[in-house]
Amino acid sequence: MADFAVDLLKLTSVKESVVVSPLSLVAALSILERGAGGDTQSQIVDALKRKSHNDVPELIRKLAAADGVAMAVATKFFLANGLKIGQQYNDAITKDFNVTAERLDFRDQGLTVKTVNDFVSEATRQMIPSLLSGDFYQPDMRAFLVNAVYFKGQWATRFDPDVTQEDTFHGMNGDRKESFMAIHALKDCRFTVAHGTQVLALPYKDKEYEFVIFLPLESVKFEDFRENLTGAVMKELLEKATKESTGVNVTIPKFKTTSQPQMKQMLQRLGISHLFESGCDLKGVCETEDLFVDDVIHKAVVEVSEEGTKAAAATGMVMNRLRPMPHLAPPTFRADHPFVYGIFLLGEPIFLGQERYEVRRGEFPLSLMVTICSNNFRLTTCSLQVDEEGRELDPVAAKVKGMMFTLRNIYPVFHADHPFVYGVFQRHQPILIGQYC
Repeated sequence: MADFAVDLLKLTSVKESVVVSPLSLVAALSILERGAGGDTQSQIVDALKRKSHNDVPELIRKLAAADGVAMAVATKFFLANGLKIGQQYNDAITKDFNVTAERLDFRDQGLTVKTVNDFVSEATRQMIPSLLSGDFYQPDMRAFLVNAVYFKGQWATRFDPDVTQEDTFHGMNGDRKESFMAIHALKDCRFTVAHGTQVLALPYKDKEYEFVIFLPLESVKFEDFRENLTGAVMKELLEKATKESTGVNVTIPKFKTTSQPQMKQMLQRLGISHLFESGCDLKGVCETEDLFVDDVIHKAVVEVSEEGTKAAAATGMVMNRLRPMPHLAPPTFRADHPFVYGIFLLGEPIFLGQERYEVRRGEFPLSLMVTICSNNFRLTTCSLQVDEEGRELDPVAAKVKGMMFTLRNIYPVFHADHPFVYGVFQRHQPILIGQYC
């Protein structure tokens, strides 16, 4: 699922913050794939890059057994009056995906919008109060498949709200002020620097879940970093990340992102075309009618604060009768420039997003606290020699109040003040993935 998640992310604008839930999309597509045949089925399988027929149901079952976080996946098949889905298909998706079916008169616009939105709102704990707009109206719709995902996790080590302060975030569209959360010498985390990227994994109370930020070094352009990112690279970085004995100086932005990308076009660009065309084969879903998918609606929300992370996503697939269609110092981790992020489960991205920041060139930022005779001095910026991985080569000579001191970068510094990619993971499985720009 990591490859599919990164492929999706790369289809979004590199200059916009975005979040998607590969888990929600994979679940919805896998449900349809169970009733698909021919090229329709093979295109879905190829795009998802699945390892086995049962990997998604197994992942959903593991999510349901989560301890210490709130995690829920809900799926409902709204069916038009008179539409009969195959009994074997219905039994399979009920068993493997816990799908429930409900009759709905799609000719009643108000009832359709309210029923679907109420289901999504309840499933996402009101984080997504509406999936369908008030003017949504497709009276000829034969079925509407809805999948909703909700996640809420508290940090294993919370950020102190009193430490949160405003600072500059160097975005792709220029600098802006953001609220930054910080922890000095955090030991309950994993950290590494590789492939021109700093990686910080912050655990939730359920240690199987982590919020992971992939922060390119300031010498790396965010667009180049994202272009070279793959599911394999993401997994390699996660495997290399370890606990630092000194802890890590962490600075990351507090943010909330809501996205509703053009998912139908994105899936078509990933090679899923027959599902939306006259060649669609969903005979396993319904033998008496020729069905195709008319549209895919995907909405995701993520909120990162001092307490933890809340995320939700919903995917709706509109199905109609077939008709011809057109083709369409501790290490300092300071996330103040563009990054990609995600919520992961067992290495698979359940949510994925990106945050954008412009890359700053020049001096390497180093924040240290120097204690001399019980007086604290803060060195906010100094010149620092680093190698290609961002590691310090020589001690830094710094002048503080007229006195010369030799400072050593004892703690790794993670300062996310430029664009990055992030995700929520469980054992390397991405639940959510995104970018913050």
